[in-house]
Amino acid sequence: MSKIRCLINDQPVEIDDISPTMTLLAFLRERMQLTGTKEGCNEGDCGACTVILIDDEVEPAKFVAVNACLVLMPMMHCRRIYTIEALDREGGRHLVQESILRRYASQCGYCTPGIAMSLFEATYRHDMREPWQFVEQMAGNLCRCTGYRPIMESVRELAGLCPDDGFSRALKSGAMTRETLDYTYKGERFFMPLTLGELYTFLASHPEAMIVNGASDVSVMTNKRRVNYSTMVSLMALTELEQVTETESGLLIGAAAPLSVLEEATQERYAPIGRLLRYFASHQIKHVATVGGSVCGASPIGDMAPVLVALGASVTIGSQKGERTLPLDAFFLGYRKTVMAPGEAVIRFTVPPIPKNARCASYKISKRQELDISSLSATLYVETDADNIVTVARFPYGGMAAKAAARAHKAEAYVTGKPWTKENAEAAAELIGEDFTPISDVRASAWYRSKAAANLLRGFYEETLHHYIPARAYRPSATVQIEVKP
Repeated sequence: MSKIRCLINDQPVEIDDISPTMTLLAFLRERMQLTGTKEGCNEGDCGACTVILIDDEVEPAKFVAVNACLVLMPMMHCRRIYTIEALDREGGRHLVQESILRRYASQCGYCTPGIAMSLFEATYRHDMREPWQFVEQMAGNLCRCTGYRPIMESVRELAGLCPDDGFSRALKSGAMTRETLDYTYKGERFFMPLTLGELYTFLASHPEAMIVNGASDVSVMTNKRRVNYSTMVSLMALTELEQVTETESGLLIGAAAPLSVLEEATQERYAPIGRLLRYFASHQIKHVATVGGSVCGASPIGDMAPVLVALGASVTIGSQKGERTLPLDAFFLGYRKTVMAPGEAVIRFTVPPIPKNARCASYKISKRQELDISSLSATLYVETDADNIVTVARFPYGGMAAKAAARAHKAEAYVTGKPWTKENAEAAAELIGEDFTPISDVRASAWYRSKAAANLLRGFYEETLHHYIPARAYRPSATVQIEVKP
């Protein structure tokens, strides 16, 4: 297909005259004149541009809230989209609008359309049971004048109501038929294949193509920093790469799996991943950002790479020549550099089962609790034998070096072969300063990063004394959760 086809508020739209880097936000406002969707930060921070997509790849289908400013229009091929203007489709106010009015959950109103669409998603969710889910639902929506109390009251009132209305019926109406997209406009090309064979063939003839997963990073680069990519190829229609599956050999994570899907799958047996993803990004971003996109960017401050390296994950890379698998730790070469060759794409990650003798916990330190880039992060992992001797230690950090998931090798070597005691953990923490030479920037000073990284190792020892895999807990002030015994 050479045209972008989608449904916007249930109206069919065909597009053949826009740049492939135009965002959904720009298209809604400039082409469709649907100006209820607001432009605020234009980089996924404020939530004013929140819209709803129907996720047809799960059973049953569900609504997901996304930032329209982070989604490139070609990625909307064969998707169904709802904006704030759709809420009056029943000829009267929606439950969301009634709740906002009744609870005075709006003042200036600029943020209100985005908040309403996040509340809309909550209304049709079936899984909101834990307190953290209600906070996380709205973490991507900023409001500077209303105050969050009435907004959170609306969340608690609406979550899970699932009214029998036109929207519920839309979820059951069936998906748009997916089809390969090969879209070109003024020399810019966007290719979205349906099969790995199509992907490999395209990459073999276009090794220069920028591989796009969720585009939560690429869209900022193209629309705010004016970085141009003449050829892009997206993995977002490759259904087999969107799955997260638990098998006897471990957790298989498709490269195009959204972070929200991974979060849902890692609440129990792979809790260190789920614990990290709670604070990884906003609800809207996690619906579009993917595991492959996060890892392949090889950012030194990326949070996903440390947890996967700590858990001993491997990565599978594919091309027309076949597939190859290697430890994820060997995937990163330096600052935003990986072992990937032209014509290759990351296909999946495999995380082995966490053994019963393993201690593991993930940490993220940032200036804001919600929706912030890390000053530093870490996932710390230790295995011990029956005599409490450390047999395996992996201490990868983010934000401490130019390389993604840089490991504290001296600290790891020190504890390996020794009893896992407070004294040895303390000695290893003192070696963190020798393992890394971090930089100072707007997020943290080098001194702070070194001290915090060492303190995380100390906290890791304390936190895993009673529970080897600490559960996720609401953290009003601290990253480390220490259980105090009477």
